[in-house]
Amino acid sequence: MKNNNFLKIYSIIMIAGTLLLGFFIYKGRSSYNKLTATFENTDNTVKRLQARKIFPNESNLEEKQGRVTAYVGAVDKLKAKVLEGQSALKEDLTEQDFRQFMNQESEAIVALAAKNKMILPENFAFGLDAYKLGKPFLKGAIGRLEWQLNAAKQFIKIAADSGIDSIDEFNRDEFQEENEAAEPKEEKGTRKQQSTPSNRNKPSVNPMVGADKVMETYRVTTEVTGSYESLTTFLNGLASDKDTFLWVRKIRIENENQESPRVGEISLPVPVAGAVPDDDGKTAEIDAAVLFGNEKMRARIVIDAVRFKGEVAVSEDKKTASS
Repeated sequence: MKNNNFLKIYSIIMIAGTLLLGFFIYKGRSSYNKLTATFENTDNTVKRLQARKIFPNESNLEEKQGRVTAYVGAVDKLKAKVLEGQSALKEDLTEQDFRQFMNQESEAIVALAAKNKMILPENFAFGLDAYKLGKPFLKGAIGRLEWQLNAAKQFIKIAADSGIDSIDEFNRDEFQEENEAAEPKEEKGTRKQQSTPSNRNKPSVNPMVGADKVMETYRVTTEVTGSYESLTTFLNGLASDKDTFLWVRKIRIENENQESPRVGEISLPVPVAGAVPDDDGKTAEIDAAVLFGNEKMRARIVIDAVRFKGEVAVSEDKKTASS
């Protein structure tokens, strides 16, 4: 009896061990087959790649050249569109003509500001005060000064049309042609960034490096005061102006009133001015006051008036007519 029980237990263990061993063999075989298939596929891929011709071939070269040509054409179309509405430099403008133009525009803009009840700085001269005091003009500067004056005039018109209350400050940066000793304009930190190795956390390439090849920028720093609505309209007007590219580089806005009224400064309720008493002799009263929201806002803005380099392409019809 004991021998029979032993044989049964032994048989069960042997069967279980055989099944377990078979499972491991099957699993190992499956893994082996998968690895073999992966190796064979990779080997076949490598052999196919080795059998291919080295790129680029003539077909790829032609396709790349076609894409480059299309890209250059699109850039040229964009450039022509940008230059289409841009006024050209008046290189032949004389000093006498420019001084006369400057005086006329100064008077006209003062009249415009007065009409729109906008206050300008005293003796406003578009930031050209030095020339009004007799500063001599250098060769190559007059045409650019006239272009910059027109851009500033457009800026003033947008401010006046937007309902800005006052332009408290208006200063412009001199550009290179105005002063022989002036260095080419350069974004702050450009040289330092070019000389230091790249860093993943800090960008080492200034996006404006090389921009002087396609554009000229004329910087103006101004301070304006107005309501929230007028300031919003003014900024939208700068961004959407069709005559001049006026890029807002930096802006800082603050409330004209920095502190709320103290207790006792506003006494409420007060009768509504001109209100007629009712049958009981009671007059409508103002029992609440706006502490913030109705005050003026002051904005300090740095703006670049941008002029793109290049000449507008002459159409074939005009070429034929001229010849």
